[in-house]
Amino acid sequence: MKKMKYIAEVKTIIARILNLPESSLDVNTDMSEISEWDSMSNIRILSTLEEHYDILFPEDDVFDLTSVFALAEEIEKIKG
Repeated sequence: MKKMKYIAEVKTIIARILNLPESSLDVNTDMSEISEWDSMSNIRILSTLEEHYDILFPEDDVFDLTSVFALAEEIEKIKG
């Protein structure tokens, strides 16, 4: 159940950064599907999520964190 909380918050943050309606994102949305979600905006998403959750994503994992689900799952792993 905790993961669903992270998914909702991750969607909200991504939508805000990309200036998109939250309804345009779902749990399986990947950055390759959204033209606004490029590598620069992904850096903004990652840093915003790190600040929001007071975490640091492992450097080795950041290139795999390109979907709503992957981000929420990684946050859950870090937060425990």
